[in-house]
Amino acid sequence: MLFILLLASIAQDLPDGPGKAEVLKVCRDCHDLDTITVENRTKDGWKKTVAKMVDRGAEGTDEEFEAVVNYLTKNFGRINVNKASAEEIVAGIDFSAKEAEAIVGYREKNGPYKSWRDLTKVIDSSRVEAKKNHIAVE
Repeated sequence: MLFILLLASIAQDLPDGPGKAEVLKVCRDCHDLDTITVENRTKDGWKKTVAKMVDRGAEGTDEEFEAVVNYLTKNFGRINVNKASAEEIVAGIDFSAKEAEAIVGYREKNGPYKSWRDLTKVIDSSRVEAKKNHIAVE
């Protein structure tokens, strides 16, 4: 009974969206919600993490693992604005297409961003501040 209540709690706390079912299926047996969501990794970071979990015995299909990576990246990840396309920035950080194009255009003209704060040169600072936990400049 406790397991069912824990599972219901985890499911309720995760944002809805594509990949949620796969996260619950693949990750829930070994991890609680805090373990899953505490790290804001880039997509590459989530891929490495999922690969480690597979090496340790996580079970699922390649499609399920990809869905897990995409879900975690979108909801609990960071997007490297020095490498991402405008489309990836829109999908991962939820900036508008116009904002994402401005980020990429500035990067192409001036070189890589050194800090998430540098994005305020092209986007309103309140928007950048609100999304700072999802921005990487690695």
